[in-house]
Amino acid sequence: MITSFSPGYITGFFKVNHSKNQLLTGSTGAGVCLEKGVETTVDALPSNKFKLRININGVPYPNAIVSKSVVNQMINHSNFQHEIVINHFVNIPILSGYGSSGSSALSLSYALNELLNLGFTKTEAAQKAHIAEIYCRTGLGTVLGAYHGGVQIRSHPGAPGIGKVRQIPVGNNKVVVSFTSGSLSTSNILNNQKLIKLINMAGKNSLQHLTNDPSPDKFLELSRNFSLQINFFPSEFYKFMKLADRFDMTCSMNLFGNSLFSILNINETNEFYNLFLKSNITGHILFSPINHTGARVID
Repeated sequence: MITSFSPGYITGFFKVNHSKNQLLTGSTGAGVCLEKGVETTVDALPSNKFKLRININGVPYPNAIVSKSVVNQMINHSNFQHEIVINHFVNIPILSGYGSSGSSALSLSYALNELLNLGFTKTEAAQKAHIAEIYCRTGLGTVLGAYHGGVQIRSHPGAPGIGKVRQIPVGNNKVVVSFTSGSLSTSNILNNQKLIKLINMAGKNSLQHLTNDPSPDKFLELSRNFSLQINFFPSEFYKFMKLADRFDMTCSMNLFGNSLFSILNINETNEFYNLFLKSNITGHILFSPINHTGARVID
């Protein structure tokens, strides 16, 4: 049995980059990795034919399409007489802009590669996870971001080993604060060509400005402007954002989810929590250190 971990990932802004080659498809932009994320445990049990069992937080998910895509890329079913048991333990909100699909795929690819001695390099295994996300239309840049860790600029699109990341310096006293009011389908958004055109215009400008001033404050400012330009703020979240401004807490939206985030000093988390309670927004609040290591095999 092998366990791997991948950090959660919040995208602040991005630009879509399509290619006929799935390894080259992805996004440029910027985001932050969370110490909260996905742990995936994989075991191989004796069987007279290939079988696959997938659980998410203890609940069977036989149609977990991203995980199945990773397995299909890495294992030749006809020559593999085992039952693969996959357990994803997800401690970030699912389908809410925290990168749960990409993090599940990446942690799974690492665990499978290690358990079965498949011989892929770390980068090659991560590329399988990236391809799964592209194929299933659940994300574009999460795997590249979670592979590297940190607060980052994704300067060149593509899978790990192809896409490029530049780290944004951030102090050890910083944490990610966030709350979510529910899920949102990324695939529906990625199929909206009118929205993608608007995203690409705003994303290109945001990337240029952040490259010239790579700081957490600038990242938050540009992320907010991006979400406002694409008209992504729900009214109650917009009101919270304006309230937080009074306390010098710059907030923006997770892309894509009904979720809001900021990067604050540790001593500001209580104030953020109190503002959340006062706002009467129905949802789940989350505090997480920033992950700087990226995805890894645990044991």
